[in-house]
Amino acid sequence: MTGFAKTVTRALAAIAFVAAPAPAGALADAAKPPVVVELFTSQGCYSCPPADKFLGVLAQRPGVIALSFHVDYWNYLGWRDPYSSAEATQRQQTYASAMRRRTVYTPQMVIDGKLQAIGSYTGVVDGQIRLRQQAADDRVVVSISGDANAESLTAALKGDGGRTGDCAVWLVYFDKQHTTAIPRGENAGKTLTYYNVVREIRRVAEYRGADLEIDLPRTGGQGARYDRAAILVQEPDGGRIVGAAWAPLK
Repeated sequence: MTGFAKTVTRALAAIAFVAAPAPAGALADAAKPPVVVELFTSQGCYSCPPADKFLGVLAQRPGVIALSFHVDYWNYLGWRDPYSSAEATQRQQTYASAMRRRTVYTPQMVIDGKLQAIGSYTGVVDGQIRLRQQAADDRVVVSISGDANAESLTAALKGDGGRTGDCAVWLVYFDKQHTTAIPRGENAGKTLTYYNVVREIRRVAEYRGADLEIDLPRTGGQGARYDRAAILVQEPDGGRIVGAAWAPLK
């Protein structure tokens, strides 16, 4: 565990951060790009189940791409979350630095890389999603296409050509749903269901404003098979997500 992660505080001690101002389809809508909601959660966190359930609701909402990132810094409490990863923890820490927060916590939702809130505060999160849906900032249109029998899909990125800075293009593999019986830790004795569980995330390209096509393999590392894949186009260092789309892999 990093020194940064040791500064974790409980969600009940956190304060929602508000900045200025499909289920979600497989393709981004040019007229109304999807809003990306990332939940940072853990099976070892007693306050996370309500947020996990809420993410399942968001996963069914048109115009929203909801992703569940399981962090690894609660694994020392007697139960190792089987979906946790150092990459999820690092992504949350990157957001904390970008938002000038001194700590990370669970459950946390980050909306479009721009706003954040306690994941179980449904009203706050809904309001932040609306803010992002109404925002007039520039976006990149992302679409994913391909033959059902092909070994890979193609992600196409189209912007207005006015973007000057680089954006990272992230490939995210995730599963639709997992249910786990938890025998130890803070949620001992509970059987909990998780939605859109991220299994792998990797940086696959840089986007500089010109039209771009990216090969999207149907399998992850070592041939692992997952239910779905998403492409996120994001400004540097945990910045704003300017384009996204997802597609089924099965």
